[in-house]
Amino acid sequence: MHQTTIHVRWGEMDPYGHVNHAAYLSYLEHARIGALEGIGWSLEKLRKNGYQVIVARADVRFRRPAAAGDTLAITTGIINLRPASSLWRQQVFRDDDLIVLAEISVACIGPDGQPARPPEEFQQALRSLLWAET
Repeated sequence: MHQTTIHVRWGEMDPYGHVNHAAYLSYLEHARIGALEGIGWSLEKLRKNGYQVIVARADVRFRRPAAAGDTLAITTGIINLRPASSLWRQQVFRDDDLIVLAEISVACIGPDGQPARPPEEFQQALRSLLWAET
């Protein structure tokens, strides 16, 4: 699993003074990219190897609001790893309070935009992100 810290900015607020729901998608993407970089597979390295990882589906459950000035911790891990796709779990915490829970279906595609099996080295690196229940 991987940890990412986000500091909420004023420009991410909705008219009610809460983080806009769309901003969370950006937070989650930032955390997934950080997780990939943490295992040595940046988006650039994937691209140079002829692959891309794309979001196929996002199931995001908002439990509590966050506001400007909050510091959020995002835990990112993989709960299901398949040859050309994976299911990622992401949890957003403010202190010890779980405020957002997301499951993101990610697919690997080749240069033609079709599903593709990535190199075994990438699959092996992804295994280090497998979710560990605590």
